[in-house]
Amino acid sequence: MKLRIALLKGCLVALLSLSVLAEEQTWKVNLKDADIRAFVSQVADITGYSFVIDPRVKGKVTVVSNASMDKAGVYEMFLSVLGVHGFAALPGEGVIKIVQQNDAKQTAQNEAMLRKLPSEQIVTRVIQVNNASALELVPILRPMVAKYGHLAGVAAANALIVSDHLANIKRISKIIKELDSPSKYELEVIQLQEAWVGDMVKLLEELAPGELGKSGKGAAANKFSVVADQRSNRLILRGDEAFREKMRTLIAKLDQPSSTGGKTKVIRLKHADAADIAELLKGLMGDIATEDSKAKGQKAEASVYADDGLNALVVRAEPSLLQELEGVIEQLDVRRAQVLIEAAIVEISENTDNKLGIQWALYDEGASIPGAFTNFNEIGISTASVLSALIAKDSDADNELDASLVGSPSNGLTLGVGESRKSGVSWGALIQALEGDAGANVLSTPKVITMDNQESSIIVGQNIPIITGQTSSGGAGTSDPFTTIEREDVGVKLIVTPSISEGDLVRLEIEQEISGVTESTAGADIITTKRQIKTNVLADNGETIILGGLIRDDISESESKVPLLGDIPFLGALFRSTSKMVTKQNLLVFLKPTILRDKEATRAVTNEKFDELWKLNLLIREGQGADPEDLQQLEKPAVDSVYSGMKIR
Repeated sequence: MKLRIALLKGCLVALLSLSVLAEEQTWKVNLKDADIRAFVSQVADITGYSFVIDPRVKGKVTVVSNASMDKAGVYEMFLSVLGVHGFAALPGEGVIKIVQQNDAKQTAQNEAMLRKLPSEQIVTRVIQVNNASALELVPILRPMVAKYGHLAGVAAANALIVSDHLANIKRISKIIKELDSPSKYELEVIQLQEAWVGDMVKLLEELAPGELGKSGKGAAANKFSVVADQRSNRLILRGDEAFREKMRTLIAKLDQPSSTGGKTKVIRLKHADAADIAELLKGLMGDIATEDSKAKGQKAEASVYADDGLNALVVRAEPSLLQELEGVIEQLDVRRAQVLIEAAIVEISENTDNKLGIQWALYDEGASIPGAFTNFNEIGISTASVLSALIAKDSDADNELDASLVGSPSNGLTLGVGESRKSGVSWGALIQALEGDAGANVLSTPKVITMDNQESSIIVGQNIPIITGQTSSGGAGTSDPFTTIEREDVGVKLIVTPSISEGDLVRLEIEQEISGVTESTAGADIITTKRQIKTNVLADNGETIILGGLIRDDISESESKVPLLGDIPFLGALFRSTSKMVTKQNLLVFLKPTILRDKEATRAVTNEKFDELWKLNLLIREGQGADPEDLQQLEKPAVDSVYSGMKIR
């Protein structure tokens, strides 16, 4: 018998131990971008509850749990996750329904299903108000209720109906308890005529520190308050009759016209320009004065002056108007974003030049037609120039050939052959051939940083003189000689005005110009070339767009030949001269705006461009024969070192 009792006690101890272990079991829930339905299934396995999920409940959840939680803690965390994603769990008859939060206040609940209501559980409670008016408390308490909750007053029962999280309802109940004071603690509104409510509240707090100041202690001090309604320049008093009578007396004595007729304040600006803000405020005050004159039949007195030296505003106005102007200035005096404009100008050109010509000359001293020759101008030396030089040689006493009369041979191959016989017949041929191929790739990348809605420009090039008029002293009536010139910028010019819109969209007003000087054969004048783009475009932050392009393809062909002989197949090439020139040019302009909203973004761009400069420095030194391994050991200096004479090379 004793053995049986001992075994029974042992079994009971074992069962109790298992029960304690079961109650003390904890979980850690860690999910990343998991489907919310899978999360509900996991919570169902842990808590043992059954869930019915609304078809509209969808989404991904992320949960990070470092601490172990029991079943109640897991369910509390589960309700918090649902609330963050706009859903709610409502206990019903044997199941828990998961619906959207907006539908929670319209769905019946069975709170008896849960042994203990979690603080995040959405519930509905009726709160009885004993002294204050429930309807007067509704507009005061409504901002404290969640947007998916509900708050209404019942005049007949003088009670409030609240639907919200249990924790929030407990907080609202405490506030109602504080506000539900005996009838002698009432609210009273006093309209000020001359003084400003902001200054009046400070004075009252100093004059009545026991009721309103920081020295007020205990529950009685919380029964008295003075609140400023700046919109209507009114004071709201809360307290018993004695307190309100004391405040009314003080306010009546203090609410007197100002001896100076206004208030003057100096406002130092941090970012905005004082002159621009002053001009804007003057227009704004004109509108306010017009509205005030219509409402009260009088004009508001106000004036604003800008101090450019201190970048400050001196404002003199009535207290109510001054308060409004300070709010406007605070919203306007903000750090303006900057925009980094990066342009890339790519020009690819290719020129080919193919020329071939054969020129003949025949001379028969005794013939009736002593000579004949072909003369083509497509390439190099002409036959006429050679003959002129030979004639001059025969006329020369020293019988020497003057090479300057022949002319300069063309690029490529120039070959002369001929024969002079004793019979007096001479012939000669001049063969000239040229094949040229030239290409160029020009890349320019101007960059400029400017503030939002501010024009900025960058010019990289030369300033060249151009003669516009001149005269010289040649006759008796001629005045002193003079020459007039004008100077013109040639090179790459970028003028841009960015405007940042919502969503990091940048509107760009752009003028891009590429100019240069070309060779001229028209005397002393010079010829300038210019390619210009003026446009307005929209681009996202960091987006590369193309502004425009120019593709040019010029082909020039010419041919000279001897009639009939030049048309003979194959042999006709000996009596022809041909020239073909092909010029291809492709010009594209790209642009990329980058918004810099704070100093960190500006600093990052500066470091990036300095890194590019440092890499270019290493490449140049490597090209000059420096050891690459030694260059890798060099330590890149700080950006600010450029001001201390850092040697780039």
